[in-house]
Amino acid sequence: MKKLTPFFLCLSLILASCSSNESEILNNQPEEKLLKSYTLKRDATGAYSIDFNVDNQTDVATFKGNDNTNDIVLSKNSVATKTAYSNDFSVENDQLKIGFIEANGNKKTKIFVEDDDIKLAKSNSVTEFLNSYSITSNGNGTYQLDFKVNDNVQTEFIYNEDKNVYEVHLSVGKSKEKNFSRHFELNESDILKINFVNHKNSMSRGTASREDVEEKPRVSIGTAEPEAV
Repeated sequence: MKKLTPFFLCLSLILASCSSNESEILNNQPEEKLLKSYTLKRDATGAYSIDFNVDNQTDVATFKGNDNTNDIVLSKNSVATKTAYSNDFSVENDQLKIGFIEANGNKKTKIFVEDDDIKLAKSNSVTEFLNSYSITSNGNGTYQLDFKVNDNVQTEFIYNEDKNVYEVHLSVGKSKEKNFSRHFELNESDILKINFVNHKNSMSRGTASREDVEEKPRVSIGTAEPEAV
């Protein structure tokens, strides 16, 4: 029996090594992304909403954070759940903040919007040039901007290198095209910034007309804490 002891000792070491390697492999595997994709939308009335898709067996809870952020918390469970959701949100004090928090520690997505509150806006100033827009995140670092402008609105796209912002300039002009799309591809650590720049002509009695420039809406999206743009 003593001659068999080294064999069993060797076998025990092999099994222990295999178990350790399996644990290491499991620990090194990336956490599964619970948030698959989402689309931020503003309709023709100026109202905001967000549609998002999550992995199966994901619980979704929404609450208001201390900094007025609308936090959407995603956590894994063992029961089959629906995968498509839609929430309506309101702009408060000209700001809208939305955060996706994945409870498995995978990442935190922050969305910051600066826009006029449709309840307080004068007449149709919110949608004078820009009719509606949406920004879709596909969950792989790619984004899709789709927007519609009103009649007789001229559109120009500019990338502002100094501010690291994609700008959409809108002004009065003859144009038949009303629907536009732009595709963006960013690294996971980058923040997507999009500003709609409205060029408005104003005239006072007895004076020449002058141009007023207003940058709204302004949007920033990223996995880091987005900064105001």
